[in-house]
Amino acid sequence: MRLITKIKDLVMGILDKQKTKNKHIKNKPSSNTNHLTNLTTSEVKYLLQLISKSEFKGADLQMIFTITAKLQNQITKSE
Repeated sequence: MRLITKIKDLVMGILDKQKTKNKHIKNKPSSNTNHLTNLTTSEVKYLLQLISKSEFKGADLQMIFTITAKLQNQITKSE
């Protein structure tokens, strides 16, 4: 009877460790998607050039100003 209990405890411990490991893997952000979410310096510069060549209505100016400032700050931090 004790042997069965020890085997059961051992198996349950292994299963618990595996579940914990799987949770960490699911919660960890994938490095493969990182290149799809972060802009490179050349991409930021391209967007800023595109914005500078575009025309916007008055209602959009505040949003464009905010986005442009954030893009410029991103370039400053990366250099």
